[in-house]
Amino acid sequence: MSSVRPTSSAGDPDRLRDGVPEFPDHPTLTQIAQRQMQIDTWDAMSVDGYRFAKPGAIISFLLTAIMVVLVLTPIPPNWPWDIPLCILSIFSAVVMVVCGLLWLDRPDSGPRPELLEIVPFTRAENLQLMSGQGAEPYGAICACPGCGDECTHLVRRPTDSEPDWATVTRCCRVCNREWVQA
Repeated sequence: MSSVRPTSSAGDPDRLRDGVPEFPDHPTLTQIAQRQMQIDTWDAMSVDGYRFAKPGAIISFLLTAIMVVLVLTPIPPNWPWDIPLCILSIFSAVVMVVCGLLWLDRPDSGPRPELLEIVPFTRAENLQLMSGQGAEPYGAICACPGCGDECTHLVRRPTDSEPDWATVTRCCRVCNREWVQA
């Protein structure tokens, strides 16, 4: 489903300017796809840090502290393990710094992008778009040319005002866009 939000009112669909009806602006499929990518990017950026960062920083800090204490204590049985423990404590300190930076990193992704508002198509708009539409073969599954919705569309017989070559007229439930198919 596309990232669109139906509007509560379509305004005055029968506005006339110089004798030609003025239709409202409808978002294009490209604009809808771009907005969906913006929303997906925002969702990916605004995860609350990394899940392993906080426990990783705390655990590696404790391990580093314990290993440094063991390396620096003058207890004789520890001397064969001083070099490996020193190397492990350095690696643990690096893990602590990396996890700490990831834990404290909070990218500012701004507010979540709003869904595009869908202005329903009027009957006059649908007739104008259908009159300029080329012959399209019937397909059981197809996307709405207005909003990209791929749900099941209502199908009806064409009326006299629709193209002669049409065998079915489809209507989208999201944006009220109608188009014909042969």
